[in-house]
Order: sequence, then C-alpha cells, then structure tokens
Amino acid sequence: MDYCLKGSDEVTPEIEKQLSDAYALVIFLSSGWLASEWCRRELAIFTKNLKQPKGRVFVIELDRINRDEKPIILQELRAYRFWRETDEKKVRQLGYPVPQTTDSSYYDRLADLSNELASVIKYKNSTAEKAPLKATVYVAPVNDALYEHRERLISELRQFSIDVLPRNNELDGNMDVALAQCSHFVQLLDASWTMGVPFRQYEVALKSGKPVMQWRDAQLEYAADKLREEHKALLQGKTVIAAPMSDFIRQVRAMVLPEPKSGDEESAQRRSLEPMIFVHACQDDFNHAYHVAKRLKEKGYGYLLPRYSGDAERIRKSITRGYELCDVMLMVQQCGPAEVVEDFLSDARVHILKRDKKPPILFCQCREAEELYFVPPGMSILVCDGQFDENCVDKFLREIDA
Repeated sequence: MDYCLKGSDEVTPEIEKQLSDAYALVIFLSSGWLASEWCRRELAIFTKNLKQPKGRVFVIELDRINRDEKPIILQELRAYRFWRETDEKKVRQLGYPVPQTTDSSYYDRLADLSNELASVIKYKNSTAEKAPLKATVYVAPVNDALYEHRERLISELRQFSIDVLPRNNELDGNMDVALAQCSHFVQLLDASWTMGVPFRQYEVALKSGKPVMQWRDAQLEYAADKLREEHKALLQGKTVIAAPMSDFIRQVRAMVLPEPKSGDEESAQRRSLEPMIFVHACQDDFNHAYHVAKRLKEKGYGYLLPRYSGDAERIRKSITRGYELCDVMLMVQQCGPAEVVEDFLSDARVHILKRDKKPPILFCQCREAEELYFVPPGMSILVCDGQFDENCVDKFLREIDA
C-alpha cells in the first residue's frame, strides 16, 4: 500500500515492481473496483506472467457482481462473498460498518479466507509440495439461501484434498466440461424451484453417468401444492439424503474416498463385524419392521426385533434388549400413531444415554405417516414410500458404512 500516492497519479515504478514481485493479490471486488482503471491495471500487472491465478489471487466480494462483469481471469475463481441478500432482495455488506460478535456469517467467511491465505504464506518459497489432490467433485451452484451450505461443504471437502468444480457459485454453459473432470455430482436442494435450474443440473448429471448425491434439510416441507411437480419429484428422489449437513458431508467424503479393500479375507472379517441392528416399530408396523429386518439379514447384518406376542413383561424385555445390545437402532413408522413412536424414541434415548458407546438412531418414515413432535438430536431421517428395498436400503447402508 502506497500512502504517498495521490489519486490522480499514475502507477509508479515502485508499485509496479511490488506487484510483479508479490506472491498473492487480495482484491476487494465491488462496483467501484470495476469502475477503476487503476485497479484493473494492478490486476493486469500482477497476472502478466502468471500462468494460473488459482491460489495466487483472492477475491473478496463486497457487492453482488455478475460473472460477465468480472475480468475474465477472475471469472473462474471462487469469490469470498462478504455480502448477503435481505428478504427485500437488497444487498447488505457483511461486517459493515463494524463487525459484530454475533455475525457468524462474517467470521465464518473470514476464517475460510484467512486459512487459505495462511496456507499460501506457509508454502511460499518452499520446496515442499502440497499434498496431491485425491479427487474432484462437481458441487452444483445454488441459490442464495443455500450458499452458506455450499461454502461449508466445499471448505470441509478441501480439508481432505477433495477439489471442487465449479470454483465459484455461478452458472455457466460449461457444466458438461466441468462435470467430465469430476468423479461425482453433488447437489444441495431446498423448496425453491429457481427457474428449473436444479432439475436441469440433475438431468445433465444423469446423462453423464456420474454417481449422484443430493441433500435437503430433513425438516423441509415439500408436499405443498404450490411446488411444481418436477421439483417435488426431485426432492423425493432416491439419491436425496435428508440429514444434518455434517452427516451429509461425511457421506460424501466416504463415497468419494472409500476405504480401500484388500481381498476376500478382509471382506469376510468385515461381514463378521457388521453391526447389530435393532429394527424397532410399534405393533401396528411390526410386519413392515419384520420385512426390513429380513432384508438386512440378507445383506449380512444381525438384527433384533421387538416381540409382540406373550405378556407385557416379555414385550418389555425384548425392547430393552434391543436398546442395550444394538449397534444401530432403526425405527420404522408406516401407519403407527406418532405418540406411540415418540414414546419409543424417548425410552430409547434414556437407555442410549446410559451406554458408553452410544448407537446412532436412524428413522425410516413413510411419507404419509403422522408427523413426529419429538425428534432426538442427531437422528437421521430416511423418508420413503413404504418400500424399504427400493427407497431406503441404499441410504441406510450409506449411513451405516459412514
């Protein structure tokens, strides 16, 4: 920064030399920056002999800037968005005029930026090479409501040397080209139709043959009549995982970088160590739970079921045994009343909290089932159409393997 330079002065030889010698450039991108010939010349000088701006140029967006407004060299770079859109569709700069301690969005983005800058400084002039990338996945651009989720996903994947395309959150006509460089297609969904863009992204991914992983909030209300049918179908798809974002990120990582397998001996050992599943249900749903348990047995899993024959003590003992011995509890609800299911979940939580190793609770709920008003923290919900084989078994196995 040159404190002696006047507003009307030309770029001095000293600044030109500093820019040419600098290892990284941080740009505060705004409409003012775009209108400044000075700023554009600084970028041109810095990138004159630069083959690849990635990891050398850092863009901090202070305002909404369309992709085609940016200099070409900045269009493919991931921008650190320090602004948000209000409910009135107005743009507000984060941290303006003074950052507040409660502004988590501001500090989350600041942490991401500072971590990447620190990495650049750490490896500057070093002969040590960074760990090679292990994989690249396509994370579809999203609307503003999902922007934070996409940023979090990208940040955590990169910690495991998984690169992401496109690097910015802007749509362009090169989805096929970028997708061809990736091993998987990942998409975040909400109830917004967004001019049909999510559905078209999904269709392109299907045609490419890439494995698809999609996420939506487990509490998302998507059955409303106001939703378009194609978008409603997208939200109900077999590859959609309704779970906390942290669980979804873990599943993406496990799918993209699966644990290596080493022959029949390891496979046999793995089968012998498959978890014991307590397939729990109220009496109205027992037949459905029995079918699910038999399907899991075919996959090599052990199972427990509640006994609904005999006296009340026998039934209670079978349920308590499930709570105490299972490695995973799978609660199913097809037509059973919500208040009975809630009582079971409450009892399960009491027993599980007493255990040293606390088993996860998965919940397979049919779409037409009565809504629960008691949902334990961390419970993953698998929404299906009553056909566990067709709708939930793959999601369930991903949860177990993760």
